[in-house]
Amino acid sequence: MSKENGVMANFTSLLEEKLVPIGEKVSSQRHLRAIRDGMVAATPLTLLGGAILIISSPPVDLNVIQPTNFFYRFLIAWKKFAMAYGMELELPFRMTMGIMALFIAIGVAYNLAKSYKMDPIGSLVVSAVTFLVVSAPSDLGVMSSLINENMTGAEVLKNQSILIPSQYLGAEGIFTAIIIGIVTTEITRLLKDKGFVIKMPDSVPPAITASFESIIPMTVSVLLFYGISLLVQSKSGMLIPQVIMKGLQPIVGAVDSLGGIIVISIITQLLWLVGLHGSSIVSGAVGVFEIGNLANNADLIAAGKAPIFIYTQSFRAFFMIIGGAGATFGLVLLLLRSKSSQLRNLGKLAIVPSIFNINEPVIFGVPLVFNPVLAIPFILVQIVNGTITYGLMKGNIIRKTFANVPWTTPAPIGAALATMDFKAFFLVLILLGIDVLIWYPFFKAYERQLLKAENEQLDNEIS
Repeated sequence: MSKENGVMANFTSLLEEKLVPIGEKVSSQRHLRAIRDGMVAATPLTLLGGAILIISSPPVDLNVIQPTNFFYRFLIAWKKFAMAYGMELELPFRMTMGIMALFIAIGVAYNLAKSYKMDPIGSLVVSAVTFLVVSAPSDLGVMSSLINENMTGAEVLKNQSILIPSQYLGAEGIFTAIIIGIVTTEITRLLKDKGFVIKMPDSVPPAITASFESIIPMTVSVLLFYGISLLVQSKSGMLIPQVIMKGLQPIVGAVDSLGGIIVISIITQLLWLVGLHGSSIVSGAVGVFEIGNLANNADLIAAGKAPIFIYTQSFRAFFMIIGGAGATFGLVLLLLRSKSSQLRNLGKLAIVPSIFNINEPVIFGVPLVFNPVLAIPFILVQIVNGTITYGLMKGNIIRKTFANVPWTTPAPIGAALATMDFKAFFLVLILLGIDVLIWYPFFKAYERQLLKAENEQLDNEIS
């Protein structure tokens, strides 16, 4: 064994010994799993909200573009339509991404209760009610649509009604939703284990029994969190979601930094190398930041402002992992022209899934798992893509992502839709060319290994 192979073997052995147990524990930890599944449950909201934002935010500056051809006339008409019906278009956004934290509170509680084999419906109701009490305390107010300049003060006050503010039901309430979803479910479990529930006769239908069993846990959860909320407001003048977001600002900033992006990428790829689903495992810890940053950017776009966060779900999906984890689309293009029949046939099978960012055939077919020759580009390519894109977005050359486009969308199209910046389409094509160049020398080294093995096998068959 060569010295180089020995070093790689020791590295692989170290990953198996140290990283696999950690990855398995993280992926099986019930609270992290409930958070991940709760966030996944909110994905349809982000997709619909993202589609609405794409429609309502055409990439057109009416002061610059002129109706000189059909395409420009179409863009101008689209922009004027979006301006004329902005409020109507944004209503589905406000009712999906605008209150997604409420659904995350429900999803986290539901999945955690299921993991304990508890009644999930009762737990999600307790979580939802508690979250609303803490994050959206109602107040008297008058909707602006009911006010005109000719009204007196008394006439305005006649239109008062109970209003529920939604500011902390969206992106800024996600962390609060997760905490409440977990804590209220644990309170419910503890009270039931100790017998502090209203018991009903066996003859009572299960649905009614479950609803009565939720009364005491709901009362305890609501009173506990409402009391904490009132105390926090009296001491800080802020709601609990505001306090939580203020405390998390350093972490949010670290995740959205270039260093944070690189660290997250390396950990994800190391997990993949040892056969674990790195994306799923890491998303349990950082997925909340990815979706939170995207939702914050969406809120800013809806308010007519520029997005500020770089690292989001869409950033990772369409700029970093082109073709799937490890940005393997460049490798697939090389496989198609390989001298090795094994790799060439694999490339033919993998090309269509890779276009739609599905690369398990490549990861387990090449394989990339436990492959010391291809480990370096498998980690490096993704980092290079992220670094280049980060720099361009930081310099406002490429618009930051704000729409959650289905991850199976081909990367150039997904990047353009997620940013509504057509420069993003061409950036992904450039990144793909860079990816091919990085993969190439390592691919050729691996190809030589396989060709040698194929030739030896052929010689054995002939002899």
